[in-house]
Amino acid sequence: MVNETQSRPNASVIGSSSTGRSRRNQLPEEDATKLQFGDFADGEALTLTEVQTLLIAARQAPGVPPAPDNKVYKQTNEYVNEFANASMEVSESMRTALIARPGFLNKFEIAQIMYLRPERVEVAVALIPSLERYLHSEDESHLQQLLDDVRGMARYGVRP
Repeated sequence: MVNETQSRPNASVIGSSSTGRSRRNQLPEEDATKLQFGDFADGEALTLTEVQTLLIAARQAPGVPPAPDNKVYKQTNEYVNEFANASMEVSESMRTALIARPGFLNKFEIAQIMYLRPERVEVAVALIPSLERYLHSEDESHLQQLLDDVRGMARYGVRP
């Protein structure tokens, strides 16, 4: 049997050289479970309701050309229209409640809670792993109250 590294002289270099390290240094690490978003860290996390509102507003602005006639735009619009699950007023109330305690939730977590509306902290952690820091901590009851508030706003359409 022939040693694989002998038959391929550069096999030991692949994936273990400084080239692999330099690629990692060039690209910021992305891991949503650790709230690491790389190039998107400074971006905004929008709910589907907010995206829907932006798409409508962009089409209704004066002097704007007609909507693009392509498959991606049409599919995006259809998806947003089907799954947007709150009015903009309710969405704004939810976001206001969730950002009331600065630094408690990341903007990604806020958008996910607004869309998924988990009932309990355990469910929220299963759906949004970065929230695990609140499981079995003194802040767990605060997170549970926020989840209850968001579900109440979604159900009744007003701030509870």
